[in-house]
Amino acid sequence: MRVIDILKNENRIRKYDFYEDFMASPYFDMLVDTYQTLNEDILYDSKVHGKAHIERVIFFTLLLSFAYDLDEADTDILRDAASLHDTMRVNDGWDTDHGRRAATRNIKYARTKKKDQNILQAVITAHSINDKLMDDIIREFVKDESKWPRATRLAKLFKDSDGLDRVRINRLDPSYLRNDYSRKLVDFAYEFYENF
Repeated sequence: MRVIDILKNENRIRKYDFYEDFMASPYFDMLVDTYQTLNEDILYDSKVHGKAHIERVIFFTLLLSFAYDLDEADTDILRDAASLHDTMRVNDGWDTDHGRRAATRNIKYARTKKKDQNILQAVITAHSINDKLMDDIIREFVKDESKWPRATRLAKLFKDSDGLDRVRINRLDPSYLRNDYSRKLVDFAYEFYENF
């Protein structure tokens, strides 16, 4: 697990203000668990959207979960979204429906509790479409209106987790990031990718 090796052995990462607290937190334990249970058989085989991308996005979901002190249920949604979001890609190019395919066909691989799987499906589907359509996607999957704010928050956190790894294609535009802490991670995302 390359990310774990970097976190434990690369001195450069220790300079970031989150490092000590994240490493001592239950979020680090969840990170390790997510890597250990990752179903590599269903991952898309690609240098752009394959295993390395998935591992980095998993890390960013746990880092944002830590930064925003998410509970276990919300963290599970984000780490499942990271593990599953690109599993139904058909190419590395423009494929806006791959999120919906992954959300509907691979939900069976999720650890997220049954009662939250509709939110997970909305988050995975929303990751590959324009933000302007996010509300429609959430309403489609999440029928309980009281859960819409939670689903929206998680969708935005996940889109940022995926977006932070756009450094791999040199297309990370910080103005598209939706959360304050995500924008603070831009320099880190570049350095992390260079050492991954």
